Amino acid sequence: MKKILMLYIILISNKPLFSAFDSSSHGTTAAEILELNINPRCVAMGEACTSNIYDASTIDINPASLVKVKKDSFYLSYNKLFEDISVGNISYARKIGKNVGSFGVGVKYLNWGDITKTDDYANDIGVMTPNEMVVEMGFATYLTGLTKDEEDRLVFGGIGKFIRTQIDSSATTLSADIGVLFPYLFDRRLLMSFAFQNIIGTIKMDKDNYNITKIIKFGSSVFLNQNITINSDIIMPENSFLYFAIGIEGKIDINKRTKLFLRAGGNTRNISDLNGFRSASFGFGVRHWEYTFDYSFSPFGDLGNINRISLSLNY
Repeated sequence: MKKILMLYIILISNKPLFSAFDSSSHGTTAAEILELNINPRCVAMGEACTSNIYDASTIDINPASLVKVKKDSFYLSYNKLFEDISVGNISYARKIGKNVGSFGVGVKYLNWGDITKTDDYANDIGVMTPNEMVVEMGFATYLTGLTKDEEDRLVFGGIGKFIRTQIDSSATTLSADIGVLFPYLFDRRLLMSFAFQNIIGTIKMDKDNYNITKIIKFGSSVFLNQNITINSDIIMPENSFLYFAIGIEGKIDINKRTKLFLRAGGNTRNISDLNGFRSASFGFGVRHWEYTFDYSFSPFGDLGNINRISLSLNY
């Protein structure tokens, strides 16, 4: 299965590029790592989290949400995908000041596992280990007047990123993301956001240039009460048709210092691409003092299941 998946990714990375944000554009962009969500909390809610994320991992999702970091945030995640394929992330964010904003840095790494290389006669000639890496650095700041409450301000965030991809040879490029958080509406029951990821950048492979995947996201969060939140996103990747994501999170107070979070969600991204149970996700989180552990479970039909974990320190 791993060799089939790797052959697929190598093939789509070398197709001519005519991307148009529709279903006919499958396999027309490079750097698959840019489409992978590294946050189990988000994945458990169907990847609907553009408006509602408050730790350092937001640098990879919506840079504007960096302002939600209270003071310092350290984030570490690991995702075991199929066979030997895995993706990990480490990120850090810090609030600069109440009326200034926040900054963050992060590194994301995708390892496809070892692949045996063969010649035209099926003889083994070595091993290659395809991998991809993204290094990100960005900030978030306030665009509107300094109202008494930070939640009543319009927020802008931006990041720059260095992207490296390697199959047999390596290639690099630079890109950027922008994000916006709008002020709360309806007595702080509704929060809306916008993010535009991978605005620029091409990967040069075998003398040809291939665009990296641009992604446009519109997000909203509805706070039913202090314990229940419903998140929804409209996500438009350049190499596919838009899809919808929705998720719910419930909080249970175990004691003054310990909280339990239960999550479920789904999206329409793979609804017609796979057989079997798919397009839904589940998970939970435990927060004790400043420490938070998150887990998500995602079935992918005939391909199998994916488990994701993360640990964060927010203080």
